[in-house]
Amino acid sequence: MTTAPHAEQSNQPPHPGKAELADRFARLKRFFNSRDRLCIHLGIQITEIGHGWATSSMTIAEQHLNGADVVQGGAIFTLADLAFGAAANSHGSLALGVNATIAYTKAAKSGVLTAHARETAKSGPLATYVVEIKDDSGETIATFQGTAYRKRERLDLSAWG
Repeated sequence: MTTAPHAEQSNQPPHPGKAELADRFARLKRFFNSRDRLCIHLGIQITEIGHGWATSSMTIAEQHLNGADVVQGGAIFTLADLAFGAAANSHGSLALGVNATIAYTKAAKSGVLTAHARETAKSGPLATYVVEIKDDSGETIATFQGTAYRKRERLDLSAWG
């Protein structure tokens, strides 16, 4: 009698189903919106998240304006950084930014700013992301590029159900 060879055991967790992914993304959204103290202070929130991407938004308020009465670059960077961090952590491993740059192309004064981060490449523990920051009219006001390092440590989102 012959038996089929055994499949190699993998250290990777099995691929989650749609319901499990939706639950994980909802927990991750709650985690970022509850734990990122600077973003809470600035009124920045994750609005959507998926596998390798995330969107954050910020309604421009007086506290976001600089001396020239336009949104301060640090507020725009923080908006982009939150979307970048959520997208990088969407795979389930703890990911930390190791490099980021931003180019500002248009001033914003009022309305809502939205940052959409998307993964552009990944290799081993490193992954790169591009974040487009747009105003209410859909015009790009800044472009952010970031590199994240994915640690072996898994994110524990059990408390965020």
